[in-house]
Amino acid sequence: MSRLIDIDIDASDLKSKITRLQAVMKPEQFERAMYGIFQRTGRHVSAILRKDLPQQYAVKAGDISAAVKSAQLSMGGGGVGCSIPIRAPRGKIGSQYTASGGVYGWQSKARKYRVRAKILKGGQSTLPAKWHSGYPPFRNLGSKLGGLTYARSSDARGPILKLTGIAIPQMPLNRSEPDVQRDIKDYLEKQMEERFMALLRIGR
Repeated sequence: MSRLIDIDIDASDLKSKITRLQAVMKPEQFERAMYGIFQRTGRHVSAILRKDLPQQYAVKAGDISAAVKSAQLSMGGGGVGCSIPIRAPRGKIGSQYTASGGVYGWQSKARKYRVRAKILKGGQSTLPAKWHSGYPPFRNLGSKLGGLTYARSSDARGPILKLTGIAIPQMPLNRSEPDVQRDIKDYLEKQMEERFMALLRIGR
């Protein structure tokens, strides 16, 4: 299942800069200026996430680019809004997230071992001895399961549960949140300063 989140940036400390812009512009001019600022910032979010997320997670830049959708801007009523959708499914353990550990055939039910996955940057994480279903994760190598990681839901042969790691949309809200918040806010502030200087220089 694909996950969708919006990144909310706390820009309260930029209020004075916004107020300065608003004070020297007509309302419609201010709205257009803020629209352009948010538009440029929204387009740059993908580059920020490609830089920040791999600092904490074993994630590829191409997957991040595919997950970040176009910024959705709204304007009117004296305000400008910017929403940046990030949509992607949880990464499969053994596919998007490389995994180790596993046996061939029905040995996967009889032989005890632990599955490890590279989800975080800089090392492998050992999956719990038992998954949420109460059964251990397993990888049936050399089968049509394709090296992915599963856990049984009962003592029966099936159904089995496909195990996944964190989804890209969750990353900016977890370990990467401080970096993402800082870098988006810094870029937003830079855009506001450039707009203000352009106003002073050319009067529009």
